[in-house]
Amino acid sequence: MGLNKKANMMDGFDVVRSLAQAREAAARSVAGQQPAAAPSAPSAAGAPPAAGARNPHIVKTIRPSQHTVRCFECGYEFKISGTTRTLYCAKCRAKIDMGDYTIDRTWHGELCTGGTVRVAPGGRLKNARVRAGNVILEGGIDDASTLECTQWLELAGGETPSPRQFRTRNLRIAAGHAVRLKQRLQVHHLELLGELEGDIEADGLVDIREGGHLKGVIRGAHLQVEEGGGLSARVFIWPPSAAEGAGK
Repeated sequence: MGLNKKANMMDGFDVVRSLAQAREAAARSVAGQQPAAAPSAPSAAGAPPAAGARNPHIVKTIRPSQHTVRCFECGYEFKISGTTRTLYCAKCRAKIDMGDYTIDRTWHGELCTGGTVRVAPGGRLKNARVRAGNVILEGGIDDASTLECTQWLELAGGETPSPRQFRTRNLRIAAGHAVRLKQRLQVHHLELLGELEGDIEADGLVDIREGGHLKGVIRGAHLQVEEGGGLSARVFIWPPSAAEGAGK
């Protein structure tokens, strides 16, 4: 018997074609065994997608809010985004506490944080020094205490400190609260939801919101009075460009 090995041999093209035919046959076999998909039940209007389902829409992200932090050691100011418990000064590398604190009883001493300090209605500062990013004063404060705010001081009830006792970049008077200042006050932004009487100088925006009322004298660059806000004051508004020209 002669050997005829060519009858049992396949070249490369035949191998590729055979593999392709085998895959197509397997796919047809599997498709014939699969049951038809059941119709999906209607979803409730506004219902979120089921767990694990991919949302077909692009989800918009919100940029973390930026705020200014001042180092209480060297006075350097820099901006950060988001929130953190602690950080280090970008200039002198001093450690800065960014925690929020609530004082709900009589407290004395020194507190330094880049976060927010809230003096609750039952709290009282006695011979205390508070340096913070924001201070919300709902409680009491004696004449020996001082406040230093790199961002906002909100007077929201309780006792009102004298302007010589606090230094703040921005001042907010809470709704339903009335404040009367005997000394001139210099701030950047002033926001009124309550009532303020005094001699105020603001190089930013004076914003009188609905229910707010300003009395006395106001000097500033920008004034905004919402419907429902009150203004019973002598007003001197100088745009920044005019103020610069006057100073030359």
